[in-house]
Amino acid sequence: MSRWERMRLELEGCTAVEAILCLARERAALMALECVLVEAGPVRVVFEVAGPEPLVGAFEMACSLGPAGCVVPVVRCLPVPGEDRVQGERE
Repeated sequence: MSRWERMRLELEGCTAVEAILCLARERAALMALECVLVEAGPVRVVFEVAGPEPLVGAFEMACSLGPAGCVVPVVRCLPVPGEDRVQGERE
């Protein structure tokens, strides 16, 4: 069983926001992660992502690399307290 976690991912400094949003939607769907857009501005995007810990880490890495032609200079990945559990546990 994997540990389930919920993270807040803050991406700043990339001006290709639509490209970041597209990349994040595609990667979250590919990894079967819950992904909610919290904020989207001209150079800042914030998501809350939930799923198995290794896949949330992979999602963070994919977003930090950014889409082609878009460098993401600032990436913050912050835990959302109280949401972690082992996959398969009953709530």
